[in-house]
Amino acid sequence: MVLLSTAGGIIAGTFGAWTGLFDTILKPENYSEQQSGWFAFGTLISCIVGGLCFGALADTRYFQRRFKILIVLAFICCFLAVFFFELSVHTVFYDKPLLHSTSLIIGLSVAFAGFFQGAALPLIYEAMAEIMFPLPESLSASILLQWLNITALILLFIAPNRAKLINLLVLIALGTSIIMSLLARITYRRRDEDERKECEKETELLLNSDNMDPYQNQSISQSQYGSIS
Repeated sequence: MVLLSTAGGIIAGTFGAWTGLFDTILKPENYSEQQSGWFAFGTLISCIVGGLCFGALADTRYFQRRFKILIVLAFICCFLAVFFFELSVHTVFYDKPLLHSTSLIIGLSVAFAGFFQGAALPLIYEAMAEIMFPLPESLSASILLQWLNITALILLFIAPNRAKLINLLVLIALGTSIIMSLLARITYRRRDEDERKECEKETELLLNSDNMDPYQNQSISQSQYGSIS
């Protein structure tokens, strides 16, 4: 639970700080503050769409007990999208972008990054609720939210005007989150309890129906005997 909550909080907080500094990051690439705002808005919309898509996928029978696969997959895809984004901007590794920076490349890279980051976060919420059952779901959500707030606050304090540094920290946070997610162990306690209760309910219904059968057979026999006589 600690590894999963830390991974989710780190990546969510880092991603929030990163998108909030798009104007600083993209200023050397000659993008205006208004354009940076639209990129951040598109990233937010992609986060929402990603959460809806992966949430529906996680509800399918095959993935109901395979949250870890989806979380790790989302983190890896998000890492690749951010890495592609950093090929088009200035970073600590090189003075000039390796790829020609265009609005299409920047827009697609941040959109995919937002999609997969948004896809991972609801799954982490759900996985933590499963692990911490029977504790209330609000407790697991508050733990993840605290990690998110702490991470975002630290990053905004360390690198408010350091575009190259924040780009590096995003990659480090994503890599760390991937490792933590791989090491995390998800137990489906809440789902096991729901299935146990459902099984007990079905068993009770079967027993009640079996107990009713002798009385029904007896009443049928008596009615048949009475009609013959």
